[in-house]
Amino acid sequence: MKGNKLLFSKYKPERIKGYRKLLKAQKEYYTPPKDAIGDIVEAMEAQGFEVTKKEVEAYMMSSYAVFDRRYYLDHDKRK
Repeated sequence: MKGNKLLFSKYKPERIKGYRKLLKAQKEYYTPPKDAIGDIVEAMEAQGFEVTKKEVEAYMMSSYAVFDRRYYLDHDKRK
């Protein structure tokens, strides 16, 4: 998060670039658990959705990035 000012931009194209940078850095400290991915695929099928393991993994990575960003926004000491 540090040094990634694009992630907090009010403009969507800049935020997307910031998310790309965060997701790239995130690979060092977060990988979704493989057993949970399979379980989520099954749960999504139970709801009538057809998803692949790759899509679920991408969702889990993105949701982790979004929660990181939201946490930082909510707990920013500079406000």
